[in-house]
Amino acid sequence: MLPHTASPNDRFDTPRALCTAMSVAGSLVSAPLALQASPSPTAVLGTVGLLALFLSVTAHLAARNVVGDVAVVKALGVGVGPAIISTVTTLLSLPSVLGVGLALAVDAGAIHLLYRQPRRTTALITAIHAIVTVILGAVVGGAVILYLSAPA
Repeated sequence: MLPHTASPNDRFDTPRALCTAMSVAGSLVSAPLALQASPSPTAVLGTVGLLALFLSVTAHLAARNVVGDVAVVKALGVGVGPAIISTVTTLLSLPSVLGVGLALAVDAGAIHLLYRQPRRTTALITAIHAIVTVILGAVVGGAVILYLSAPA
């Protein structure tokens, strides 16, 4: 027998009845979340590595767009910091706004140090890097979803 869940037509005359209904509904919602296992270290390292590679490619595209001809090796140093911050933010269930802000700050710092550009140029490269990352991520993600959902 399933426990009674709250519906809009239910009346809760006492605070105890309301708390009981809320705890039952909350336990039904959080039950699948308790079954999720923590990721293995190999999965975490693979995620960081692939994300760092993707962010390095988009950083190189952004730097070439603003500065011109730049070394690819410099872009490899830019992608690692934001990839680590993104993964740690997700694993620790921190607010996304905090992760995005910190990743953008680390991204700007790495661009400033590696490309040795003034602050305005660094800000421009960082903004273009963020825009290119979102656009290319949406296109690649959409292509992967389209491929995986195609009929056999």
